[in-house]
Amino acid sequence: MKKIILICLVFASILNAKTTISQKSYKQLQKANKLIESNQYSNAKVILDNLLANSKNDMEKTYAYQALANIYINKDQYKKVAVNYEKILKLNVLETKDLENIKFSLSQIYLSISNYNKSIFYSLDLLKSENTKKTKIQENLALAYYYNKQYKKSIPYVKKTIQIKKKNESWYRMLYSAYIEIKDYNNAIKTLKYMVRKYTKEESYWMQLISIYQNTQRYKESLATIELAYKKDIINKKKNIMYFVNILLQNRLYNKAGTIMEESLNKNILKDSKRNFNILISSYLNAKNYKKSIYFLKSSKYAKTDKYQLILGNIFYNRSDYKNSIKTLKAYSFNKNSRISGQKDILIALSYYEVENTKQSKKYLKKAMANKYEKKRARNIARDLSFKI
Repeated sequence: MKKIILICLVFASILNAKTTISQKSYKQLQKANKLIESNQYSNAKVILDNLLANSKNDMEKTYAYQALANIYINKDQYKKVAVNYEKILKLNVLETKDLENIKFSLSQIYLSISNYNKSIFYSLDLLKSENTKKTKIQENLALAYYYNKQYKKSIPYVKKTIQIKKKNESWYRMLYSAYIEIKDYNNAIKTLKYMVRKYTKEESYWMQLISIYQNTQRYKESLATIELAYKKDIINKKKNIMYFVNILLQNRLYNKAGTIMEESLNKNILKDSKRNFNILISSYLNAKNYKKSIYFLKSSKYAKTDKYQLILGNIFYNRSDYKNSIKTLKAYSFNKNSRISGQKDILIALSYYEVENTKQSKKYLKKAMANKYEKKRARNIARDLSFKI
């Protein structure tokens, strides 16, 4: 589209050249343009360079620069197009409307070659004109300011472009990004909330909204948003389920986090791994959901560790299920002489005490006294229980 606009500009002017330049120059320009049409750019350039070297007529030079620009347009050499257009502006012999067309083309060229300051310069100049359509210029300014990292200045023009464009999703993304860059999080959130309503199935917008809520410590809004996205089946559960779980844990919704973990493991959304088991069991333990905790600590292969078997024994003990506490702790082979081994012997001793089996209670307290980590605690317990060991 850019090339078509620029080429039309050249030929429209050449048609009117006969009355403003010499017959000789007119024929030279015609010949050069026929060569351009047949892609003989080198031969056309020789004619145009010769005309520029010998002519003292600013209008002739203007048409020659236009033709040269046309060569570079066809060769996609837009920096050279800009050089020739700048020379036309400097000569300043065209009608105002034609000069404004040149300026508009320059604003687009400079945008495309990342010379944003010059693109902004010509776009702002064109906004003052009564002849030019403002919509494309405003779009140009929105892009130039944004890519020039002048985000605050880009925002009004992005908004104006959004009002005009029918397909404006990419412009909403730019608006959101600009707000983020200037740390205007309230407006960034407003923009994203609109985007998730308009483009409901676009997961990335939901995740960005959740993330910005998290980053601005709006944890309740973050939780509500991710729960809604989860319920609507918008988020990729395999990819984002742990993000959801972490937000639940952050909000101390431990039982819900455990339930989500359990469902995800059962449906193979999450991998059956030690790490995921640790999160699952810690969620249920923090939720004081001992029924679920007991089930997984008894059934999971990842629970066959000193740490988890001691936790299981403690759960039974605190629920006054002393027999199962003893059974659990005696059935598992703990690492000898470790701190946990000493704690295990104390727990067994206390469980036996509760079921009034003094002999076994003393036996395990005596074993705990031999543990370098727990011997002091074991002696204190024996004294409190009036045991002489």
